[in-house]
Amino acid sequence: MPHVVKENRDFKIRLREKRILRLMGYQAKAENSSLAKLIAEEKSKLDKLLKPVSLYTIIDYEETNKHPVFTDAVKVALCVCTIGPELEKEVEDLTRKNDLLKGLILDSIGSEVVEEVAIQSDKIIAEEAIKMNLWPSKRFSPGYGGWDLKEQKFIFEVLPAQKIGIELNESFMMIPRKSISFRINLYQDRKLTTRKMNENH
Repeated sequence: MPHVVKENRDFKIRLREKRILRLMGYQAKAENSSLAKLIAEEKSKLDKLLKPVSLYTIIDYEETNKHPVFTDAVKVALCVCTIGPELEKEVEDLTRKNDLLKGLILDSIGSEVVEEVAIQSDKIIAEEAIKMNLWPSKRFSPGYGGWDLKEQKFIFEVLPAQKIGIELNESFMMIPRKSISFRINLYQDRKLTTRKMNENH
């Protein structure tokens, strides 16, 4: 029986200015009024530039490729999410026009938005796991924690990522660049989870 793939486009994006500034290399608040104005200016473009979407599925351990990272999981959730290509195109246009600071601001905003999409997708999956009486791990992306980047290929074999406009290049990097993929292991034994279950699951 084929696994069910769920698509979500209902995201409430909360932009944290402090994190945007940190991504840009600033430690403090945007006390510089001209910088604050530029951030506001780039934020005003977001309605046109953002198309946040995620796809996820939950498969049995037997349907995985048996990579060691899946050991002890009874099921595994796989997810890909993106904000689409438009923001990256705008960053490229700004860079071509030598508006480097605006490009940096918008690129940092894009990184923050796609991370927010991943956080919300993670929460949706964790809540579904709890309803299944399973305990979710934290989310892990290929390239971290002993899970090689080339394992992106497995995720893309399971999920129809092209349906939401994500492709994988020969280096196993996702296009658009503002995309995130991850897995969540689902355990029967609560002791195996690395997630603090009292913190939004």
